Amino acid sequence: MTESVNEVPVAALITKLEGTTKSDVAPTADWMVRVLMAGAKFPGFWSGEIIPPEDLSHHDWKLVQRFSTEDEAKSWQQSEARQKLISDFSAVPTSAGCKVSDEIANYDSTFGNVATAIVTDVKPGMEDAYFEWEVKIQSAQAKFPGYRGSYLQPPPPGRKGQWSTLLRFDKPDSLQKWFASDVRLAFLADANKIIEATHFQSMSNSFPGWFPVDKTTGEGPPNWKTSMLVLLGLFPVVMLEIAFLSPHMKWMNPAVGSFLNLVLSVVLTTWGTMPIFIKAFTWWLFPPKENPRETNIKGTIAMIALFLGEIAALWTLLLPKT
Repeated sequence: MTESVNEVPVAALITKLEGTTKSDVAPTADWMVRVLMAGAKFPGFWSGEIIPPEDLSHHDWKLVQRFSTEDEAKSWQQSEARQKLISDFSAVPTSAGCKVSDEIANYDSTFGNVATAIVTDVKPGMEDAYFEWEVKIQSAQAKFPGYRGSYLQPPPPGRKGQWSTLLRFDKPDSLQKWFASDVRLAFLADANKIIEATHFQSMSNSFPGWFPVDKTTGEGPPNWKTSMLVLLGLFPVVMLEIAFLSPHMKWMNPAVGSFLNLVLSVVLTTWGTMPIFIKAFTWWLFPPKENPRETNIKGTIAMIALFLGEIAALWTLLLPKT
């Protein structure tokens, strides 16, 4: 298992595979994953990223492996392990006409957008088993329709056993199909013995920092639900601030006073009202697949009732005193 380095990566070994065809997707994906994971065991490895062709009319794949120094990147580039992997690919019948090239360049940011971030806590002593499991699931998802790349990073300093993956698909529907696929669910079942916990952060809803994601699909709740819940938690906070805080801030410049009010609103909503409402309405945010319509109707009616209750409770709060 690679020890995490403390330096910022400054060199990237970029491996290009040019001239592949649609029929080469499976062996290409398998080979890219093997090279990625082999490099992850090498000294100085920081992170790796597989980038398939965006345009199906072009079939050039790219692998970016980042290292803490240029010397470490060159060491992996010239290693016997990597040369053997290149030789192995050349022996594959479907590789006829494919060209493998590489270059070492300065460190660059992540290619493309990220749909879902996955942080995996590996059980102590199960690192080697996790490595083998990661090779298999990376290969499987790289062949799945809509796959647009993945980014892998070993545990950072101080977080031993915690691996990070950024997974990207062409659209939310493709990502959801992968998360719900029998192939992925089978991999998750196999991982129970080696993985302590898995944390998802979906980028598909408007409030990714507040709301959890479905552990099966990796998707967050729909935006219309999250918006209603945020409004439910924010409205009473704003009303109470206007009534009890704003009168004491009239001496301030309006811009400063408004900014401080917003800061307090965000803090109270983030750590006050939202955790309570999210916990109370998880059943509505993630309705059962068997009968989602009935759950959605019941939850929406409950939300409307709570809106009316808040309005009624605060009805006279801002009215002039008589």
